[in-house]
Amino acid sequence: MKFIDEFIIALFPDYSIVNSIENIQELKASLKASQFQTVDKELLESKFNFIQERDSIHVSVTFGESDPVIFNSSKIDFGGFITALELEALHLDGEVISIVITINKSVKDSSCTIYDFKCFVSTFNGYEVGQFFQIFSKLFELGQFLRFKIFGLKKAFYTSSIRFEPLSEYTLIQENSKRKEIFEYFKAQCHFSNIEHFCLVPSDFKLILKDDEQSELNELMNRYANLISIIFLFDITSIIGNSIEFKINGYKSIKGISDVAKLHLQEFDEYYNIFEWVYNGGNLTDKIGLSRNIVSLHFRTAGELYLTGSPFQSVKSSFKVYEKQNIKQYIETRNKISDQLLDFNNRANKIVETFASGFQKSTLALISFYLSAIVIRVLSKGDFVNIFSLDATILSLAFLSGSIIYYWVSRWEIKEQRTRFINSYENLKKRYTDLLEPDDIKKILNNDTEFQQDLNFIDKKRKAYSRMWLIVVVLLASSTMFLFITYNLTQLSDTLIFKLIFGNACNCE
Repeated sequence: MKFIDEFIIALFPDYSIVNSIENIQELKASLKASQFQTVDKELLESKFNFIQERDSIHVSVTFGESDPVIFNSSKIDFGGFITALELEALHLDGEVISIVITINKSVKDSSCTIYDFKCFVSTFNGYEVGQFFQIFSKLFELGQFLRFKIFGLKKAFYTSSIRFEPLSEYTLIQENSKRKEIFEYFKAQCHFSNIEHFCLVPSDFKLILKDDEQSELNELMNRYANLISIIFLFDITSIIGNSIEFKINGYKSIKGISDVAKLHLQEFDEYYNIFEWVYNGGNLTDKIGLSRNIVSLHFRTAGELYLTGSPFQSVKSSFKVYEKQNIKQYIETRNKISDQLLDFNNRANKIVETFASGFQKSTLALISFYLSAIVIRVLSKGDFVNIFSLDATILSLAFLSGSIIYYWVSRWEIKEQRTRFINSYENLKKRYTDLLEPDDIKKILNNDTEFQQDLNFIDKKRKAYSRMWLIVVVLLASSTMFLFITYNLTQLSDTLIFKLIFGNACNCE
């Protein structure tokens, strides 16, 4: 126990370890010694430099059958501790000195201290699978990555979500954004009986950078990476003690029970490779179904998890064949989407044409009316003077008002058609999500570039025709009122309408 060696030797130079255990919550070590030597308070204090701020220590020293002497970090008193030991040592007569060291650990900011790494690995090697899953699942509930700070470690090593590093080192860890997504995919495709105590993925334990000196840990991590890969690939799995019960439905339907301790063998690395291929891109349902078919053909013995040959290569080769068989359907689907894109282009043109047609009809009707008014005036009077009498002016303004109303109805209609155009396009994309990947749909639709161009075309034409429509109405209305005022303002008081409206006011005088 190198981390505490100097502190203990200062007091008990011949100490030896009886047993020790270290897990996430605590380190507990039982020591024994036959000699005690007193030490300066300052010297002992200088040796007490191993406890991390987030942890606490409790030391119990018992001389033979006497009452224990206690030292703990909640009330540090080196002088009192040494004095108490000296008093007890006066009565020491060849008796065994028992020392129990307990370090209570806590996880803070997803970080945990490991004081005796060899003891830590040995402890976790002794856990049943269910215990192992439950401990790490609770840790991952606190965050999407873990950091173990290790006494005496020379260089860091890590997986995608767990980092083992020296105490003095601190490296920022980027969270694995796909971790939760992969776990949700797993729950949709597989049945795991122990899911209530489980939120792990195989990549949590697949070492990206190894430390060759840590062979026992490397084996432990590899075993659990492969075990969880099996859980993520097979139809039905459950953990019973240190065994995994499984069922896979492929070309063959196979079920059995296998000892987890054997999963460190080389044959089981194929499971992780297949998992990584299945869950990282592409159609998950197709890929996991194909993988189950191939894996079911590569069992060395039915009911056991040993694989023969190269199932991962077989899976990839089979998928290529599968893709070729479905490429025709894929091309047909792409062509259908392309045809529908052309249809959307035509719909955009029709939306604009409808609005433009309304403008043209309205303008033609107004021009026809004004031409008729001029022709009637010329035929009846023989000149162009006073074309717009009061009656003609009111009728003209009524026609212009009707044109404005028609404009607002047409404008409302084009907005409704535009909204329907957008909804139809979104429904088109949703319709093909069962057949194609979202990224593939985006690529076929060119990231909605053509759709945005159609919308811009509709908006541009709507604004242009709206301006022209309003300009025509304003020009005709202005011209009408100008001509009316020019020729009829002085005679306005003699008109019947003026007398009907203002007659009573005149009589009051």
